[in-house]
Amino acid sequence: MAPACAARNKGAAPTGHNSFGQGTRYIQKAVRSSSEGVIILPSKRAENLFDLARLNEIAQALRPPAAACFVNRAIDTMKRGKRDGEDAYVDVPEGQVKIRTRLSPDGEVLRTEVLDTGFKDPEIEPCIMEAIQARKWIKNRSGVVQYLDVIYWVSLGDGSEDKSPEAKAELRRQQAMVAIRGKGCLERRVGAGTYPVEGLNLVDRDGNTLVSRVEPSSLPQKVQDCLSVVLREIQMPRAPGSFVRPISPQVEYTVATDGTVSFADERWINLILMEEKAAREDRLAEVDRGLGIAEPKPEPTIETTEPPAGEEPASEPETPAQDPGQGGIKLKLGGHRRAGSPR
Repeated sequence: MAPACAARNKGAAPTGHNSFGQGTRYIQKAVRSSSEGVIILPSKRAENLFDLARLNEIAQALRPPAAACFVNRAIDTMKRGKRDGEDAYVDVPEGQVKIRTRLSPDGEVLRTEVLDTGFKDPEIEPCIMEAIQARKWIKNRSGVVQYLDVIYWVSLGDGSEDKSPEAKAELRRQQAMVAIRGKGCLERRVGAGTYPVEGLNLVDRDGNTLVSRVEPSSLPQKVQDCLSVVLREIQMPRAPGSFVRPISPQVEYTVATDGTVSFADERWINLILMEEKAAREDRLAEVDRGLGIAEPKPEPTIETTEPPAGEEPASEPETPAQDPGQGGIKLKLGGHRRAGSPR
């Protein structure tokens, strides 16, 4: 068989799979090597009727809408739970499906049907089939109906890239930054009290939030919707080897009786921002001095007055002891004896 492959990090469509077993092994290898992908397999009879390079382009073009099926469903179904006794995300709509697609000679999709599936979520397969039907396929030279098999797989991954101490520290910073903006969601909308907020963000390999939600709480729905929009501004470090990464930001807001809104990490993030601002200003000043834009800071100098020739320097008058009630006590450690005064 000669499949056209759109698995991540794959190149041109491989050739030479002239048996069902070889094609199956190729698919299994592709699934193991990436979190998501699309492979298109023409039937044995039709493999010489289609431009395989063009089929590969179509497979690549199917990946974004297929991934959108997964992401849009996952943000509704996923939740934190236990797997094998450990904290994990459960109810993830991941799996693999093989969809037979029948095409007219001019490339129109006549029918799609699921041949095999590992998806437990009932909404993924119809969404994938809709994406297949929306594509413009290529004409074939036979003049009769032909079929292709579209294989799509997707999984969440283990999220190891966001479990390091550095990633956890960055998440704390990011959720504190958005918490500042989220204060406006609560102002004049809720009464005094403490409001823990937990969200779910699905982040792409570049660290950008694709979709977000706020877990149900006692907050009014409009406030939760507002906070969900704010959480989308979270941006994590890049992880080129990942597909979709889940993170769960957490913020605890406190609303005072006068309506003032604060959150647990507010003082911490303000100190961090002040330190970063001071460091930036120091770096800019150093650059300016290096370019000659700013004058270097002058060294402190002590002015002295030389006495006229032949005269002795005048003695400095003693500083009288300060009143204890005016700024503290100064100890008098020494002084000059006036001439004629008793010892």
